[in-house]
Amino acid sequence: MADYSGDPSEFKVYWFARDLIASSYGSYAKKEKPTLKQLSTRLGEELEDERFSGDSSLDRQKRIIRDTITDSVNKTYAGDVSKRYRQTEDLVERILRRIDTEDDIREFRIAIDAVVRTSEILETTPSFGKSEIIKIVDETLQTESGTLDPARTYDALFNVDFEGEAYQLGAQREPLIDYIYEKMADLRSDPQIEEKEVARIVSGIVQEYERRAGQSRASTAGNVLETGLQYIFDQFGIPATGDPAHFGDLEIDNMVEGPEGSIGFSCKRTLRERFRQSLSREAEIGVDEVWFVSLLMADVSREKVQDISNDGSRIYVPRDSFVWNRYKDDSDLSYTLRPADEFIEDIVEFTGLTDNT
Repeated sequence: MADYSGDPSEFKVYWFARDLIASSYGSYAKKEKPTLKQLSTRLGEELEDERFSGDSSLDRQKRIIRDTITDSVNKTYAGDVSKRYRQTEDLVERILRRIDTEDDIREFRIAIDAVVRTSEILETTPSFGKSEIIKIVDETLQTESGTLDPARTYDALFNVDFEGEAYQLGAQREPLIDYIYEKMADLRSDPQIEEKEVARIVSGIVQEYERRAGQSRASTAGNVLETGLQYIFDQFGIPATGDPAHFGDLEIDNMVEGPEGSIGFSCKRTLRERFRQSLSREAEIGVDEVWFVSLLMADVSREKVQDISNDGSRIYVPRDSFVWNRYKDDSDLSYTLRPADEFIEDIVEFTGLTDNT
């Protein structure tokens, strides 16, 4: 293949793969895997056909790419050009602009194989399910005497998040290793591909895979915490909504209502800027207060705690955190900043529910 200068724009397997899967171009590879496989096969036949060579052959291959991809989606919807078709046209334009030689066609075929195979891996990877979550929560909450300790609620949520991420990472990684092993052997058997070129191609495949895998892990992290929190409530006899409620762009994971008060909960790995969307919206949500649980302390600044305090809400942090040790004696934050080990106890007290702990 071509001699590369090291310019990132030349790493075409990576860019082809990224464009083929990008949501801005209709997530084409997710929806049209059979079409891409057929396209790759046809391009391979064209490359081997001695009747075609030079610029005329490259132009022919580009036309095949354009026609195959654009013809696979509906052009119109409700009497207008469909959004999907416009996205597909944008995709084709990006692909063709990267193709200057037949080596680029070969890299495009490698990208097709990579994105189709890695999509299949991600689609079939086992998820961190409810049974695994329940097992971790039970093991964390249970004392040596066999009782459940409500003070360990935060630890249970942290363990669910921590072990859930590790589970998903391992589940996503193992089949990728098998695929990369096969791909490296395949690339090394091609006399046109040098050893450094193998590393460049494989690194691009892995980089794009990890980007997508990371997105999938992030998207499921919230569901894992919602499930864990709901199960904890169930264990301590606290009646709570089992599904997250959406209020425009705001999501409340669980809600608890008792005779003396109601609470909406936002349990996240980090206290992102979106937390401010819930402030001053209790009436819309239908609760008296919104309580936050942040598993990581990096985003828990005094400014954010003060914002929560100004709204009369609360945030729960572990006693061994710097945030707690720094601000626990601050009278302005005494209602808002609460120790995580008193989370369940505070819920029972605030709502007036019967203490089942």
